[in-house]
Amino acid sequence: MRWRWLIVLTSLLGCVACGSVISSQVRDLVDPRLSYAQIAAQPEAYVGKVVIVAGLIIETVNTPEGTRLVLLQYPADHRGRPQSAASSGGRFLVLTPQYLETAIYRPGRALTVAGEVQGQRELPVGETFYRYPVLVPRELYLWPEGDGGYLPFHIGFGFGFYKSL
Repeated sequence: MRWRWLIVLTSLLGCVACGSVISSQVRDLVDPRLSYAQIAAQPEAYVGKVVIVAGLIIETVNTPEGTRLVLLQYPADHRGRPQSAASSGGRFLVLTPQYLETAIYRPGRALTVAGEVQGQRELPVGETFYRYPVLVPRELYLWPEGDGGYLPFHIGFGFGFYKSL
């Protein structure tokens, strides 16, 4: 009888450890058929839609209206972490009315955003202009640094290996 409870408890803990970093309430608002490529191609067509997008921060700027994050989009793994070894879908903006510390939300950090599409904005990139899809976040998840994308998985008494995410 105790083994059954132990198996149930272990299974539940395993499900929690592998879950998404975005809350189920927000994930329920997302249309899973909507891809980042569709949003990037026609941001105005999806205004008001809630999406989950992952990427690496390129730039963080605090403005009088809040904080503007420029991210380079990458496909997300099953937990929502950007997979920077894959091809990028391009840049996007996250405009948050809250102040975010630029020393924490700095270039190179991985971020997953659940946000509402607000259209597009053109900003200079070098000597040209880039049309960015714009998201207003409902939830942000800044991934920890230094874990290299690995989750420790242990078996038995001290024996373990690392499973790539």
